[in-house]
Amino acid sequence: MRKSIQTKLMSLIITGMVILALSIGGISIYNMSKMADDESKKVMNLTADESAGALNDVLGRIEQSVEIMSVYTVKNLESVERLITDVTYHDAYLEQLEELAENVIEETEGAVAIYVRLVDDLSFPTDGFFLVRNTQSNQLESLTPTDLSLYDADDREHVGWYYEPIEAGHAVWMDPYMNKNINVEMISYIVPVFKENQLFAVVGMDIEFDYIREVVDEIKVYDTGYAFIADENFVIAHSKEFEAGTTIRGFSDVLAEAEIAKLTEREVLYECEINGTERCVAFSQLNNGKIIAVIVPRTEIYEHSNTHVIQSIVIATLITIIFIVLTLRNAKGMVLPLKQLDEAAREIAEGNLEVDIAVYTKDEIGTLAESLRETVRQLKTRINYINNLAYMDKLTGVKNNTAYLNETSLLSFDLKKENTTFSIFVIDVNGLKYINDTYGHDAGNTLIIETTRLISNVFGHENVYRIGGDEFAVLMHDVTEETCQVYKEKFLDGLNEQTGEVFVAAAIGASTYDSKRDVCYENVFKRADEEMYANKQNMKSHGVVSKWLKEN
Repeated sequence: MRKSIQTKLMSLIITGMVILALSIGGISIYNMSKMADDESKKVMNLTADESAGALNDVLGRIEQSVEIMSVYTVKNLESVERLITDVTYHDAYLEQLEELAENVIEETEGAVAIYVRLVDDLSFPTDGFFLVRNTQSNQLESLTPTDLSLYDADDREHVGWYYEPIEAGHAVWMDPYMNKNINVEMISYIVPVFKENQLFAVVGMDIEFDYIREVVDEIKVYDTGYAFIADENFVIAHSKEFEAGTTIRGFSDVLAEAEIAKLTEREVLYECEINGTERCVAFSQLNNGKIIAVIVPRTEIYEHSNTHVIQSIVIATLITIIFIVLTLRNAKGMVLPLKQLDEAAREIAEGNLEVDIAVYTKDEIGTLAESLRETVRQLKTRINYINNLAYMDKLTGVKNNTAYLNETSLLSFDLKKENTTFSIFVIDVNGLKYINDTYGHDAGNTLIIETTRLISNVFGHENVYRIGGDEFAVLMHDVTEETCQVYKEKFLDGLNEQTGEVFVAAAIGASTYDSKRDVCYENVFKRADEEMYANKQNMKSHGVVSKWLKEN
């Protein structure tokens, strides 16, 4: 009778071991598969959004520069009538605009040309000015404006830049085209300008399409993933793999019926088969209406998770066999630790990765516990990996713009419900473009890294955000206005004591939150940004720029 009970108990324990092993293995496989899916969606969409952000920065600088020109063009015009009747006034007015245009284009990275053209029914067909950057010397050249009378209005490659914004009646981004006036493939942003509801000029700026290609081609994801851009009609404008003119709709039935709003939805990943390879694609929309996409072979996304799944299956199988053998020898000592492991597995399945797996027996149950702890460690490692991808700037190691936006969003929320004190420092590097253009991007990267070191030495690595190519922000909590000034002076002292291979010239602005006048975070940031910009202009006027001191 006793033997029969023992046999039943052992059978029950063996059955429980099998179920537990299968549960742990299944949970691990499920969690790893789900983690791979969630990770791929997050990484791909974050990469697409960050890529869009990089291009939007380029496009935004162009738009801002053209808006400055257009506002100045209207503001400084006494009247259209005097402009077309008073030759002396006409020439002086255009001369002022051209001087401003020289300054604007010098401050606009990627711009190849800037121009102001008076409409031809108010003046002669070449009235205005046309400044073009010589690609070899990098110097501005003043060219004779295109004679509008020589071309038909539908001749896009010669005069599309003139007629398209006038026909639209508002600012437009032109699709990529070959400008036959200067033989450069480009995209253009042009604004029609009105004075007292009368159209009298167009103001525009051109950017070489090769510049956009370089930005896109630098985008990497996983091992071989890359980015491409397409227009609002889903036609590819540039890709490493596909010819310009290829339609995205041909990639899969789902994409054939998709709309832009659906394509750019967060946490969505599209799968398709191209040239015999299964791919995953994520999309984001640019401010000018175009689309940027990142595309990766599906095998690269699931490579690590598949390895972990196989390992989990092998481990679960081995552990099951070991448990059956040892259970036949010793059944009594297995019940309590198995209950503990079962409870831990349930908590892991519910997402609790801080579970205490307090089983350290020197047998297979201890091995299972260690495997489960290793599973938890791997899950934590993977989560940390994803967070680093999402929030760390790869070049400098400080937090990136995504982390900055997240932090300021939380800070804005805190301002509505509780009292807080913080200071914002905005820091901008002078001369990064010159260093890049003159000594190469490696030198430019060295400048950015050295700037990060100087900032981190003063403010602490954990408080620094790189929010643009040459722009940093520092958020300091519980900092008074007096302390804020101390930090700023320490940073300026650090700039004056440099001894490295590059000399960093950086403008800084700072501001402290004042609950009596600041209704939101943006008010504090704006003051800091305005102070920084004023300091930047003062530095430029005195010729203070970053310098490359290393001997070639």
